[in-house]
Amino acid sequence: MMKRHNPTDSLQGKNPSSPRHPPVTGKYWVLTAQIKGKGPNRTLLAPWDENLVFRQGDRFIGESEIGPVPMSLVESPRIQNPEDPATQPFFRFLRFIDPQDTVKTVTLRAKESNLMNFVQERSRARNLGMNIVEVVGNLLATEFIIYYTAEGRVDFRELVKDIHANFRGRHELRQISPREHSALMDGLGPCGKPLCCSTFLKEFQSVSTRQARDFDPDMNPMKTTGMCGRLKCCLSFEKSAERQEKWVPVDNDPRGIPTGPALSPLATIA
Repeated sequence: MMKRHNPTDSLQGKNPSSPRHPPVTGKYWVLTAQIKGKGPNRTLLAPWDENLVFRQGDRFIGESEIGPVPMSLVESPRIQNPEDPATQPFFRFLRFIDPQDTVKTVTLRAKESNLMNFVQERSRARNLGMNIVEVVGNLLATEFIIYYTAEGRVDFRELVKDIHANFRGRHELRQISPREHSALMDGLGPCGKPLCCSTFLKEFQSVSTRQARDFDPDMNPMKTTGMCGRLKCCLSFEKSAERQEKWVPVDNDPRGIPTGPALSPLATIA
């Protein structure tokens, strides 16, 4: 069975097939994890249990849009208070990886690699202009997402027949944008830090050339272009920080705090 994905759905959990559990109440863990050790980050919830200990780097089985998948914890979890229940669609932590899951994961990775190589070879043979970026399958190897990039829409009906003739299961061809490509592959930006799109960004905001020109009037691509070849997402952060900076109070500015004159945070304390 082949499903065509809407390219407007992002990688950050906007997929309409995300599970909609009843609102979570009470105390619970909020986990930030990745599939195959690469971005984008995914948020999962786990019921609070004082005997449940999470550490960065832990490997576990979590929900995804295609079923249970192996994941790894990329940062220390946080505890959410009962006063702030989770009402948005989310995925659940299922269990820590056991020896049987480890064996299944090894088998899954081999199938993902074989499928990726096959689809790449057949797409080139059919001159479809597709670049196969990644293949992700569930733990049971019954459902796979094939991520690819292309200049425009691709008629892959014959490619689908090739896949069905050689592989079992459900396969979804999902076209992604250059920014989503960078988020999926992970990496370091020109600043030396992990890419924003593969860590904390939940959705991609449009970045205008005016924002880029405000940052660098010469529009030097080395300064304004990200790893994806598009304008850096952080250019919008620069504009936001600039607006906030305009409101930094100066000494004796009564607008700073409601109780009296404000002291500039940049002032020197004698």
